[in-house]
Order: sequence, then C-alpha cells, then structure tokens
Amino acid sequence: MPDHPLHLRQATTSDVPALLALMDSVLKWLVAQGRPQQWGTVPFSQQPGFPDRVADWTSQGVITIAERDGECVGLLAAAPMVPPRIPAGVVPDGSMFIHTVMTDRGSAGRGAGSALLTHAEHLARAHGAPALALDHWAGSPELGRIYDEHGYLPVAEYTDEQDGDTVRNLVRVRNLDRPQA
Repeated sequence: MPDHPLHLRQATTSDVPALLALMDSVLKWLVAQGRPQQWGTVPFSQQPGFPDRVADWTSQGVITIAERDGECVGLLAAAPMVPPRIPAGVVPDGSMFIHTVMTDRGSAGRGAGSALLTHAEHLARAHGAPALALDHWAGSPELGRIYDEHGYLPVAEYTDEQDGDTVRNLVRVRNLDRPQA
C-alpha cells in the first residue's frame, strides 16, 4: 500500500466523517498501546462539540487531508493561531501553529506524517510565518524523535488535564529560514 501515491488536498465539510473516523482509529490505537494520556479515551466523534469544530476547521481551510487510493490516511490542522493553552511568549509572533497531525497507524499511513509536516512548512512560508510551532504529549519518546528529526526544538513545557489526570506537554518550534531577497 505505501507505494501507492499519496495525495494531499484541502479538506471540505464532506470529509468530516472520514476525518473523525481516522481520529477515532488513532485514539483507539493509542489506548490499545497503553497511551491514553495522549488524548484520553473518549472517541473524538463522541466528544461534545468536537465534530462541529472539525466541520468549522474544514470550512475555514485549516485542515489538509492525506489520501491514498481515495481513502483518508492522514490529516493536518494548521493555522496562524496559537491556542490559549500555550504559555505566552514561547512561540514567535506570526508563527503557523500545527494544531494536530495524525496518520493511519497501518501501512496505508506510511509517509503521510512526513508529507503533512512538509506541507505545513509550505503553508507557513506562504503565510510569511517566521516559524512553525506545535505541542505534544511529553510522555512519548516516539513523538519526540519524529519532531526532532523534522527540526522542531523544545521551547517550553506545560501541564494540562486529560480525563482527570495531569499530563505534561511540550511546545516545540521550528524556525524557518527566510529566503534571501
């Protein structure tokens, strides 16, 4: 399956069921791996208001979908808006923020994460952003390795609540070199 071409496109509201199905499958995989701290245990499709938020993001052009053979195998939500949970002053003004990037955990999702992170860089450059930023659960060495490999450096840590437990998260920033004029 990974040798079938990957296609990236802006998601539309008609993609919301496929996006939620992907998100729910990733969450189910994380829970099965013993990692409920990352996003909790309640499927995204069942979280109050979350499906509407995904529909709103698609209507605003915030979500990019990765498809292989017409099936949703990944998603990227990126916008020039830093969420309020991020400590003030750790993300450079004007940065593009990756709100989430997810890929199918099977072979169909191979390569989709890297392609989506590369796409986020193109989006950031098109917006004239000085950097890309994201946050993630600090308890995942795998996420740390992936983001390190893509040039995202840890700049801050904060705690959040997830299903009644305190969870540590990392904020990472990847500064973008400005093209020479």
